[in-house]
Amino acid sequence: MMASHLQETLRSWSTLNQAKKVGIVVLDGEDSSLAPAHIVAVARFSVKVSLLDSNEIKKRVQDSIATLDLHLSNSEDIYGVNTGCGGNASTRTKKLEMLQQAFLQHHQAGILPGLPHSSYDAAHALPTGLTRGAILLRCNSLLRGHSAVRMEVIELLVQALNSKITPIIPLRGSISASGDLSPLSYLGGLLEGNADIFVQVDAGNNANVMSAAKALSQANIMPVTLRAKEALGVMNGTAPSASAASLVLHDTNNLAVLTQMLTALATEALLGSVDNYHDFISQCRPHPGQIEVADNIRSFLIGSSLSQTTNTKQQGLVQDRYALRTAPQWIGPLLEDLLLANKQITTELNSSTDNPLIDVAGDRFHHGGNFQAASVTSAIEKAKTALFMLGRLLASQCQELVNPTLNKGLAPNLCFDDPSLSFTCKGIDINMSSYLSELAFLTNSVVSHVQVAEMNNQSVNSLALIAARYAAESVDIVTMMCAAHLYVLCQALDLRALEKDFFHALQPQLMALHSETWCNSEMAEKFSEIWTAVTASWHGHNECDHADRHRKVTEDSAHFIFDHLSKGENAASSSYAMIPKWKARIESTLVDVDQRTRVKFSAQQTTPDYLAVATKEMYLWVRQALQVPLHRGLVDHPGSSKCANDGCVKKTIGTNVTKIYTAIRSGEIVAVLQKASQISSEIS
Repeated sequence: MMASHLQETLRSWSTLNQAKKVGIVVLDGEDSSLAPAHIVAVARFSVKVSLLDSNEIKKRVQDSIATLDLHLSNSEDIYGVNTGCGGNASTRTKKLEMLQQAFLQHHQAGILPGLPHSSYDAAHALPTGLTRGAILLRCNSLLRGHSAVRMEVIELLVQALNSKITPIIPLRGSISASGDLSPLSYLGGLLEGNADIFVQVDAGNNANVMSAAKALSQANIMPVTLRAKEALGVMNGTAPSASAASLVLHDTNNLAVLTQMLTALATEALLGSVDNYHDFISQCRPHPGQIEVADNIRSFLIGSSLSQTTNTKQQGLVQDRYALRTAPQWIGPLLEDLLLANKQITTELNSSTDNPLIDVAGDRFHHGGNFQAASVTSAIEKAKTALFMLGRLLASQCQELVNPTLNKGLAPNLCFDDPSLSFTCKGIDINMSSYLSELAFLTNSVVSHVQVAEMNNQSVNSLALIAARYAAESVDIVTMMCAAHLYVLCQALDLRALEKDFFHALQPQLMALHSETWCNSEMAEKFSEIWTAVTASWHGHNECDHADRHRKVTEDSAHFIFDHLSKGENAASSSYAMIPKWKARIESTLVDVDQRTRVKFSAQQTTPDYLAVATKEMYLWVRQALQVPLHRGLVDHPGSSKCANDGCVKKTIGTNVTKIYTAIRSGEIVAVLQKASQISSEIS
């Protein structure tokens, strides 16, 4: 049975944590030995790399070289060894080492403004982490013994990687057809110690830019002269695309799990129905992804006091809107796509992707197209689509939360103070629309823009690296959306908890007031109905300032009592006479309870008491670990004359959302999701 997406993601997190703990990734070139998590470890956490000390590996690498030498000694023509490349493959030469240099030379043609200065324009270069991942992958591929590249060349790349010497590679220029030729030619420039190929050398918190020649000299690494086929063997592969795709998929998988958690939080904040995720619904339409999402969200909601079961007698909508109710059907297919994408990229990480390939056992060269990175593009396109659909769902949930006509009684824009002077989450609401618009643009397919290249030889090309670059931008935007939505959710949950506290404090006082006022009248047995009318009125006037809300709830309760008395046949005049007294006392009670509850809640939020076991972990992470507080309105604005002098350093809303964004982007949130998933699994 195929593992679920959550199981695969948990396994990936475990692999990454293990690599970080051990501090090294060992390469052996074997099938399925590398996973995307290993790329993340080396690319983002500077985990070191080593080559497995194996005579078998050394033999298969040497055997490929011996096969090449044998065919050359027989005066055979071998593509890229004694022939030109691409559309110029009809040329022949006996200057084999010079030919390899010529291959590097014509591909080292990218634009890198500002070099050799350390303040070069990094926006025109591939991210350092991506390049580190590409070096790792190229080494793993070359170890497979299909490329005739010497061990000392592979070892030099590993030495440079572990010395944090990273070539500065142009961002643009690859069509990922005959592999990523241009980006990988800069690895060749590093290997040969090219004085005009520049690298970044990380030393602690500093990064120095210098020539490849100088960097190798400082690290006591001798450059190499690339022999027959070696430059082509280094250049002709999909490593940059596969590295970029690994990072994108890792992030997308994380965001897919996070979106399910955020949907659980949104279900609580909107008093949504846990029955949206009932297994009967999924069993009636048993797509694996849908079944998994419903199960995940349902387990995340175990122990919640806020999520509801379906109540067919309630007023208003009898069911939740689509952003909650159809989340399993919306997210489920994306998980299925991501599982396939994971499989595609994992296969790519453990493949030989250059041309020609040396078949030692068959004693022949195979001229093929393993460099055509369409499988990588396919995986990335799945991720891009998934990212957009996740973002669309997040935006819909967020819009529902800030809209007072949709959020079941919460204040407009989720303000804590008066709505007439506080618009807490309105800016975030607008931001979400901006993010979503850009995300939609980035989701446009890249592969549909393929152009003919290189003398019509590369007439089809995968554009995998371009696709991965734009997918990385999509990842960043969806991360922003998750951060903004999580901020909004925590604010909404606090307001929902505040409302619960208010009702809990109000109900016994109103019950006592009711008993005193109506003990000898027709209304004596009607407290339950009055209470329902009061709570409904409170929700109905959620757009009002507090004073107006108190007054209108008071008026509504009085109207309810008057209407009830009017329907009775023998209502005493004394009962009508008590209405003004009721109004005066209920309004003062509302004011007093509301103010006291707010003061108490402002000092200490009770929100965790109402949350599910798993969602509580996420809420507490934001409020305690990240120190992102409840937003109380103008008193929390750093530039306001009304800023509260309570000893707390005031931050803008954007600063607090940025804290969440940074923690998601860095992977800090993974530990929270791991813990929440484990807790849910144990209690479900």
